[in-house]
Amino acid sequence: MAHDPTTVEFAAETARSAEWEQWEALMSQTYVPLTIDCFHPEQPFYGRVTTTPLAAPADFSLTRVAGSNQEFRRSKTQVARTDDEYLLASIHFGGDACLSQGGRSAHLAPGDMVFYDTSKPYNWSSGLEFEQVVVQVPIRLLRERPGLGRLELPTAVTVPAASAAGVVAGFFCNLARVQQESPDQADVLARSALDLIGSAVLLTAGERPADTPADSLGRERAMVYLHDHYTDPDLTVDEVAHACYISRRTLFRIFDDTSESLSTTLRRMRVRHAKILLARDRSRSPAAVAFDSGFTSERHFYRVFRQETGMTPGEYRQTHIR
Repeated sequence: MAHDPTTVEFAAETARSAEWEQWEALMSQTYVPLTIDCFHPEQPFYGRVTTTPLAAPADFSLTRVAGSNQEFRRSKTQVARTDDEYLLASIHFGGDACLSQGGRSAHLAPGDMVFYDTSKPYNWSSGLEFEQVVVQVPIRLLRERPGLGRLELPTAVTVPAASAAGVVAGFFCNLARVQQESPDQADVLARSALDLIGSAVLLTAGERPADTPADSLGRERAMVYLHDHYTDPDLTVDEVAHACYISRRTLFRIFDDTSESLSTTLRRMRVRHAKILLARDRSRSPAAVAFDSGFTSERHFYRVFRQETGMTPGEYRQTHIR
């Protein structure tokens, strides 16, 4: 079931305001109890957070947070008053930032990722302006993954965007983007989220994943590429495989191991896009809808559309026109 993202934002002329207190309360509710300090109390501040429950176990969430004139601090007292323990992964893409925890400090440039443990104090300093994608997962779920039961979590360690674990960071940034455009497709991408974050933790800690995350990562790469290119009628299997750095055979295999084959996934993406076009614009001809959705011919479009929806494109348009 798809979950629509929820966005809340606050702004005020100075940090000494009711909006500041509301923002701090919202951040504590979204993540864990924490304190927000301002760099310049008499200057304006801004905060925005978009929350997306993932199609994953309870309490696994994806947020996109941005703001200015603030830093975050979680104290020993706040830790002691909280029962829930989470691992957070922040992917930073705006200015410079620094995360300090456990005697270590990780300095981040745009695209870098860092892990931190809410069961221990930490401090986030993000400069005057910041924007991040944050993945939040209960530590108990991670401990159930192969190789993670007793692993010391690699907190406050910079994960470069170009590293193997950094590929996972890119996946979650893309997932946040897809969620804004198509929650249904984002739910499909999110099915392997826990496996991927577990693999990134192992890789950052210098461990080789005990399971086979390559298949999960390969499929997620393919899903992101398909989402960006499914409306291209000339899209080929070889092109997808090459873009995802896997063989054609591997591409077919990692989809055959799931409930939907590669061809079925691509077909449904195209039909979903065609339904949007049919409902949005009555003047657009079925042939134009077919081509704009990635189908190579109007005949093929009619056949596939009827298979997927039980209606012809014309019948669908009549019952769903806006």
